Amino acid sequence: MTVTKYRSVEEMPAVPLLQGEALWARIRATWARARLLTPPLSLPRGVHRFRSMSAANAQREAAVLERMRATRRP
Repeated sequence: MTVTKYRSVEEMPAVPLLQGEALWARIRATWARARLLTPPLSLPRGVHRFRSMSAANAQREAAVLERMRATRRP
């Protein structure tokens, strides 16, 4: 693959815009890849009461850490 250098942005060719089905296919592929790379958060559903903000933050941080660990597992 060759590298082309331009002196200014005006010299660069226009980016081809996707339209119609090609655009929707690219969007679907991007979202599918995102779903594979980042599993959904496993937060319990509903409203929960915490004794303090630090307890709520600790629960949320634990959920985020678990999600990060889950993305590293094969």
